[in-house]
Amino acid sequence: MKRAVAVGLGLLCITCTVPDIEELEEERPSTCDASHPCQVRVLLTYDGFRPGCVTLRLVDAEDGSRTFELPVEPPGLAGSGTGEVGFIRPAGGSDTVRVTASARERSCAGQEVATASAQGVVPEKGTATVELELSARDEDGDGFVSTTTRGTDCDDRSVSSSPGVEERCDFLDNDCDGREDPAPICDGVDWRSTEPIPGASFRDVAPHARNQAWLVSDSNDLLAHVRRETDGGFDVELFTDCHGAWSTAWARPSDGRLFMGSREGQLATRTLVAGEPCTLTAFDGRGAAIQDLVGFEADGGTTLFAVSKAGDILRWDPPAQPVRVAQVDADLRSIHGLDPRTLITVGRAGEVPVAYHVNADGGPWLRETLPPPSEGQVALHAVHVVAPGLAYATGDRGLLLERAAGTWSTKPPYPIFVDGGVSPDILDVVAFGRGAVIAVLGTDDLVRFDGETWRDFRFGTQGFTTLEGLSSDELWSATVDGTGFHWAPQAP
Repeated sequence: MKRAVAVGLGLLCITCTVPDIEELEEERPSTCDASHPCQVRVLLTYDGFRPGCVTLRLVDAEDGSRTFELPVEPPGLAGSGTGEVGFIRPAGGSDTVRVTASARERSCAGQEVATASAQGVVPEKGTATVELELSARDEDGDGFVSTTTRGTDCDDRSVSSSPGVEERCDFLDNDCDGREDPAPICDGVDWRSTEPIPGASFRDVAPHARNQAWLVSDSNDLLAHVRRETDGGFDVELFTDCHGAWSTAWARPSDGRLFMGSREGQLATRTLVAGEPCTLTAFDGRGAAIQDLVGFEADGGTTLFAVSKAGDILRWDPPAQPVRVAQVDADLRSIHGLDPRTLITVGRAGEVPVAYHVNADGGPWLRETLPPPSEGQVALHAVHVVAPGLAYATGDRGLLLERAAGTWSTKPPYPIFVDGGVSPDILDVVAFGRGAVIAVLGTDDLVRFDGETWRDFRFGTQGFTTLEGLSSDELWSATVDGTGFHWAPQAP
């Protein structure tokens, strides 16, 4: 997305050569007002990234000694769109000025990733406009620009990898040194499980902080909050006051408050405090199962989105009641995004898989073009957005789709190991980069796609139903027999 920012020349003016500071102040090189109209204005746009540092260099085209360097406040991700400020040409110079913009990643000590230059002729009366565009690629929005556009980010579609990131056990080259999980980084990292809880059939897991997650059950009105202890064990607290067959959940990172949906179309929320009541909303879901939830915290508020079997897309801004913002002709199974602007939902329409993305203009959600499915691949079950330029979706008979730069492609399906058989369904997916796509198979196994090949991760016998993780080195899962699973380093 391209964002335009008008840059004020000389608001933080620094002289590099002649003329001296007193001369500049006397000639008013930058301060434009009603009595001193701007003679030159510069419009600076940036495309594909947010610079950490922007510097403008102004040179008299006929006298290179007349040079100014001006640090400029880097443009933010949000803003009013356009604006104009400029400068007054110093007296005594020529009518022509060359303006060069330079952008660096992260800070003014970072790598220079984009430059642009243009020349303007200052009229005797009126204003000359110089337009400059700085372009680079930062698809994951972590402030580091892709190595393909002069930056230092070795994996620009994963916030888990960039220079300076601490290496961790997650199948990725986190610090961009060319090594994945160097020894002994994975020592002690393994799956550990809670004791089965009688009567529970866990259908979703909602982590909210390091080593803490909620597990929700569609039987016995049961919720469980699990905390991993420093000795490797688990502290499990049970709640039974939220009456419903809870099948999906999301937990707020700031305080652990749980939001959940049920197979009967109910929505509810409760806190971690045992004495506080569970609160059911008054939303009328017409009995259609709520099949997935995702939430976001921003500016002191919380916004959730949910999808239903009837094709409803709901928005929930607690404490207000949920509202139906869209309805599509599909059985929607999953919804995910990094924020409300990057949401994707998937499911099935009739006998074909479908995907929709949120409309930035606020209109109807837009159906995406998917590759033709193979025989028996009639539904997508899960979607996970890694970055604005990367997402994965999984479905029937080993179906794995990758969305890169807005286009979906089919990746190698999970293989068939029995002659005459079919690939298992892929029920859930969590991804942190092209080498770390973790999935739940209908055969009760957890597996990983490394960008080229499927690899075993955890064999199951208890009925894995879900998979989630807040960071690339910590995963949670749960099973139909009431067991919670946690994969991470030993708790500190």
